[in-house]
Amino acid sequence: MRRNFTLPELEVMLNGLEEGAIHDLPRGDSERLFGENDVAVGRLRNFARGHNCVASFADGTIVFRKRLAARETSRE
Repeated sequence: MRRNFTLPELEVMLNGLEEGAIHDLPRGDSERLFGENDVAVGRLRNFARGHNCVASFADGTIVFRKRLAARETSRE
């Protein structure tokens, strides 16, 4: 777990990700930032969605993956 790691720092990291890129957040940081109660998972997923990411749970870490932007197709 990082000392003094903040939610605004996580926001900067997620906003800076390229499409399809990932960022791993250690579970300890996740629990400190989002809590450990029954609504923590929803809070974390909502946060990820707000930064155009998907959050997945892995052993000891939360993986944030930046979504791909929708591509517009032109009709000619």
